[in-house]
Amino acid sequence: MGLTDFVKGAIGSVKDSGAAAAINRWLSREMADYGEVLDFKIDSRGRSAEVQVLLKGEREKLAINIEEYEIVTGPEDYIVVKRARASREWVNAVMRNFLINKRHKIPSQYSSMVKLVLNG
Repeated sequence: MGLTDFVKGAIGSVKDSGAAAAINRWLSREMADYGEVLDFKIDSRGRSAEVQVLLKGEREKLAINIEEYEIVTGPEDYIVVKRARASREWVNAVMRNFLINKRHKIPSQYSSMVKLVLNG
């Protein structure tokens, strides 16, 4: 690996860490009624992410791996999760019905940051 690749990788790691912290805070607010977000990691170069949640009433954490996503840009911007899997089968069924291969609008106030970070 050359110096350029090393620098790009280091910058990407810092960018991913900062984005993961911001997304973790946002997810924590969105998930508060359902449980607690324990961890969120993103790999923008690999277009993947991982989230761990402890759902209310559960004793074991739920792990969700987003194995592939795509950002769709235009007058409005969307994220499309192409492949994902969870540590609970019922969550896999929910994701198949409501998440995977569906366009989810990125709120305009977050659009620029999301495109910068998630497009790798």
